[in-house]
Amino acid sequence: MKRRRHRPHERGLTLIEILVVVTILGLIASVVGISMKTAMETARADTARVQIGRFGEALDLYRVKFYRYPSTTEGLTALMTPPRGEGLVPDVPDDPWGAPYIYKAPSTQDRRGFELYSKGPDNQEGTDDDIR
Repeated sequence: MKRRRHRPHERGLTLIEILVVVTILGLIASVVGISMKTAMETARADTARVQIGRFGEALDLYRVKFYRYPSTTEGLTALMTPPRGEGLVPDVPDDPWGAPYIYKAPSTQDRRGFELYSKGPDNQEGTDDDIR
């Protein structure tokens, strides 16, 4: 006589169950990925605003020391190597998207005496995502 063992608790997963689990994991991964990308773009914009603020303060200090803002041709590098004395900033990095900040003096739009901004993520001047 052949004895057959019956094991009711030992059962494998069906193909449909595996596909459902993989689909759910894919949806979760895509939601997390999208929210991470949004957070990264927000962080880059915040970084650009902070850097522009830091350069603006250094430009105002330059004006106090030398009675003028650096010219457009001197640019932001004048903050690192002013006419006399030590630099006001250690370096002038590019914006978070890898493009140089735009500096214009004298300003045609800002009553502060200079314009300083980043072209933003699209690297196009004059669009809504410019950071001033």
